[in-house]
Amino acid sequence: MTKAKFNLIDVLIVAAVVLIAVIAVWFLGGRSGTGTTSETQNTTATFKIQLTKAEKSLYDKFLAGLENDESVWIGIKERFEGKLTGIELSPSTKVGTDLSSGKAVLLEDPVLYDITLEVTADVLETSSQISSSNTPIRVGEETAIRGKGFAGYGFVIDLATNAQ
Repeated sequence: MTKAKFNLIDVLIVAAVVLIAVIAVWFLGGRSGTGTTSETQNTTATFKIQLTKAEKSLYDKFLAGLENDESVWIGIKERFEGKLTGIELSPSTKVGTDLSSGKAVLLEDPVLYDITLEVTADVLETSSQISSSNTPIRVGEETAIRGKGFAGYGFVIDLATNAQ
């Protein structure tokens, strides 16, 4: 006499595994039409890039690019196009020691400057990031900025977007 290969307990185990798989797919986003989609919109971003300890000649080149309404390219590996809309020059500072009191003080560097560039670019804004040409733009991120005959390396210090 031979025994049956499947019994009631085997059928219940198979049914439980299938039911658990269906529930897992349903809870992990397999429901059609009810998943959340991130809202994406095309906007214009205005951000500032600060170049520190730069020579005055670099400021003059960026200023000429601003006056000639030239495009600039922002990014290290992947680049996107932007327009210079403003530029500021301020003396670069360094920490030094006041020899008479022994205290640390900020000293202005007579040769080097901090250059703050205001740039606008067309971007894609989602709920999680702002990017242009698949290059994310984040405050605090180190980036390069290049133009015709000039280039600099600095940090994004301010970022704002406006819906088109």
